[in-house]
Amino acid sequence: MQKFIGALMALFTSVVIQAADIAENAESVRPILVGQTIPDVVFWQADGKPVKARALAATKPSIVVFYRGGWCPYCNTQLQQLKDIEPQLQALGYQLIAVSPELPDTLRTMEQERKLGYQLISDYRLEAAKAFGIAFRVDPAYAKMAEEKVNAKLQKYAGETLYTLPVPAVFVLDTDGVVQFQYVNPNYRVRLHSELLLTAARLARQASK
Repeated sequence: MQKFIGALMALFTSVVIQAADIAENAESVRPILVGQTIPDVVFWQADGKPVKARALAATKPSIVVFYRGGWCPYCNTQLQQLKDIEPQLQALGYQLIAVSPELPDTLRTMEQERKLGYQLISDYRLEAAKAFGIAFRVDPAYAKMAEEKVNAKLQKYAGETLYTLPVPAVFVLDTDGVVQFQYVNPNYRVRLHSELLLTAARLARQASK
């Protein structure tokens, strides 16, 4: 009985800690900072295969972009802008990784339809958004509006009764998974300008040499 109670308390403590890692709103997120190492969470590739975040980052310097989903017009604009500058990022030695809460099947369809050269990664369990410190609970009124007007398929974090989204974010990483630059804006309408991203990527590469 004591072992059972101990296990139950450990589980309860874990749930409380996990819930606390989801911000109450977009303005309250606490993202990982420059100089910190990214958490070694599991990403899901568009083919449904899992891959560890640090293992993926270790292959080459990376730019990881968190976006809300293909239902979001601001995200779609950003994805196209990333496609436009991907050749320049590749020339600098980077791989581009775009992460959203959408399911792998949805991302595979997007890759085929939009002919994106970079990787779309699924965080459908919202573990990466939570670990990167950018997950937040969505206002129910906004979730309802989004689902009705743009057919948004918002995800719920395991055990949560409220919808959860990532704040749009950009992380420039070296091959050790250390953040060299980050941009996180609670205002989902404002995204990092392509030229600023290129400048940050270029400076990060120069600093690492």
